[in-house]
Order: sequence, then structure tokens, then C-alpha cells
Amino acid sequence: MRWLRENWIDALIFAVFAVTVVGIVLFLTGVNPFKTKAPSGVTAPVPIAAPAQGETTAPGVDAEAPAAEEPVTVVPLLPEAPEAAPEEPAGAPPAEPAAATPAAGSAAPAGRTETAPPPAAPAGPETGIFRVSVGAFGNPLNALALAQKLEAQGYAVRLEPVGRVTRVAVGPFTRRGDAVQAAERLADYEPQIYRGDSPEPTQTYLQVGAFKQLASAEATVRALRDQGIGPVVLQYRKPWIKVWVGPVAPEQLAALKRRLVEAGFEVVEVR
Repeated sequence: MRWLRENWIDALIFAVFAVTVVGIVLFLTGVNPFKTKAPSGVTAPVPIAAPAQGETTAPGVDAEAPAAEEPVTVVPLLPEAPEAAPEEPAGAPPAEPAAATPAAGSAAPAGRTETAPPPAAPAGPETGIFRVSVGAFGNPLNALALAQKLEAQGYAVRLEPVGRVTRVAVGPFTRRGDAVQAAERLADYEPQIYRGDSPEPTQTYLQVGAFKQLASAEATVRALRDQGIGPVVLQYRKPWIKVWVGPVAPEQLAALKRRLVEAGFEVVEVR
């Protein structure tokens, strides 16, 4: 005790130091010597966190309880099925559907005009002279090539001058039905059926050759085109294929005749 009285300051410092060390150890280990143990069978209450600023909690509702999901309303995309028609008695004849009648004052949909169907065109005569036109060409060489191709397939072909072009026609047929069948077989050429014989020229042409061989006519056409003379058309009525230049205006007729003669052609005027 004498030593304690003489060295009490040192003892006090040591005690304070020891308490500090013990407090640090307890703090680091998480041990609370002053905490009282809850009695057996009793669960300690769980603290409820205070609501954040601006939030309110309704009385009797747990703040941490999840909010109830709102019900989802499903909107059907398809219209509801119409009510079933009343059943007809067995053995009754089926009812005819009622004709759709527009309501009074209702207008036709935009872009559509309600009109009565046109009357059927009267049928033409079934017999006579019919031909099928399969093309008209400004270049007579194209008309000549098509004529040669169709003749090789067994068709009777004519070449007809129509203004400045040469028309290729298949026929003649004495019945419209035969012409229709030929047009169906030649559908790739966009055929057109016409009635009557080949028309006679109504304008003036200058004939520069008449041949029985298509190849000879082709050579003459090429010679004219090489010299810049034209337009050139063809008339083919078997066995003769004729090469014509024109149509020619009256004021140009004399000059064109002179030019053709100078080029070595024999010229015959065709009207």
C-alpha cells in the first residue's frame, strides 16, 4: 500500500492505459459487455427504418412490404364474333343472301364510282377473211426476219406497207375461230385480229425492186439504207416481195426519183 501511495500517479496512468486497450479490443471484436441477453423464446424487435424525406407511410402498412401490382387489362385485337344466326328447321331450303343495298344518303368509297357493267359487245361475223397482225416495224429488215421465221413454222405471211412502217400479218383465215387459235399460238407477239383483205396503199411510193426470194429483197434493203435512202417498206404477197421507198410527198417525188436512178435502181411509181 505504501508503494501505491507513493506511486499512485503511475498506477492511475497504467489503469487508464489498460482500460483503453481493453475498449479497443472489444470494439474491434464487436463484443458488448453491457448488452443484456434476451430471455429464451423472445425475439428482439427489428428496428424499422425511418421513411426517407418526402415519403409517407400509411398507418398499418409495413414500409418495406412490396407494393401490390396493378392489374393488367388485356384489350382484344380481334372483334368479337358475331352472334350465331338462329338455326333453321331441318329440311327447310337455304335462304338466299340478301343483296347489299347502300344506306340512304351514304356515299360510295373515295376513289370508286358505282356504275352499271358495260353491255357485252356484239359478236362479229364468224366467216369472212381474217388476218392476225403480229407486229409493225420501221426497220424493214426486222419485218423480213420475222416473216422468214413464221414461214419456217408453216404460217402464211404477208408484209403490208402502212405509212412508214411494214406490218407483218398471218393469214388469211376464213373463220374467226381459226384466227383466234392462231393468235393464241402467237401470243408472244401481242397479236391483233382484223377482218378484211390487206389494204391498198393510199400514199405514193417508189418501187425499186420485186423479188421471189426474201434474201434478194434483203440485199436491196441494205443497199438503200447504206446510201441513206428511206424510209423503206416492204410489200409481200406471195410469190412477190416488193421493196418500196416512201411515202413520198409530191414536191419531193422528182428529186427522189433522180437520186434512185443515179444509184442504179429501176424506179416504178406506186399509187
